[in-house]
Amino acid sequence: MSEFRKNPFTGEWTVYAKSRKNRPYEFRWQKAQQKGKKCCPFCPGHEDRTTPALFQDKPGDGWDIRVFPNMFPVVDEENCQIDEEPIYENVDGMGLHEVIVDTPVHEESIEEFTPEHMRKVLGVLRQRYENMRRQDHISYVQIFKNCGPEAGMSIRHSHWQMIGIPVIPTRIFTMQENGIGKECLFCQVFHQEIAEKKRLAGENDTMAALTPYAARYPYELWIVPKAHRASFGELTEQELRDLADMMCRFLPKVAALRENIGYNLCLMDGPKGRDFHWHMQILPRIGGFAGFEHATDCYINTILPETAAEYYRGEKKPFEE
Repeated sequence: MSEFRKNPFTGEWTVYAKSRKNRPYEFRWQKAQQKGKKCCPFCPGHEDRTTPALFQDKPGDGWDIRVFPNMFPVVDEENCQIDEEPIYENVDGMGLHEVIVDTPVHEESIEEFTPEHMRKVLGVLRQRYENMRRQDHISYVQIFKNCGPEAGMSIRHSHWQMIGIPVIPTRIFTMQENGIGKECLFCQVFHQEIAEKKRLAGENDTMAALTPYAARYPYELWIVPKAHRASFGELTEQELRDLADMMCRFLPKVAALRENIGYNLCLMDGPKGRDFHWHMQILPRIGGFAGFEHATDCYINTILPETAAEYYRGEKKPFEE
């Protein structure tokens, strides 16, 4: 059972999920020891080692993409009794947590996907997203992928996670409040970046890749639709294809920044029922955060976004001034 507790000073939510401490972890002491596909619950032939599939594109063990409930969920579908205390605010951690295995090949990483397979993965993610967002008790859906142990990956086999929660995270609420007014600030910023090109990493017909003006992470990259799309579910088929092409173009560049680099892929959606400008954030985990960042939420970044854009455009080598 899970419980959300709200910080009365900052408004931030913390989720307490006792079952997560039991999840498997394949990496030890940063050496990324590989157990091997013989033990991997995400490999074909090991379907009985996960919860029953919610989606599988092909029967038996011949699938390319498989979706199932997380065996060690952050949130679950059952109600639980939580104690109420004066001053404090808490919420029952009722929600949904799914795993999307995006390749049957144990050693394959997302940087190696073809545009066709990437488009198929995005289509499955959108299908599961729309199903999760329809649930009455879900207020926000977060889709993310952890690549490498530095980024929080616990099982080496490539996979995504999707979590639907009953509260709106403070960061998402703030982005929505600041970004959507009479005129979408996201649209203004993105169109200006595309026009000026200082922080434009690349573009195609419907998508642009940008290094954000106030990036928190070195070589942080956003992929944004040029048209205003309030949610992931609103992307057109052409936009999904163009998004897949952009991911296949830039993820190898992220992976090439450093050997065994960790990074996160976050599909940034707005609160359910409210306007937003959907986009994808790619967050390389370089340098790590220390006391100053954790205490202040003010991030120290050693790479200017303009320099990062030059790298992604092929004009500079990684970490070159």
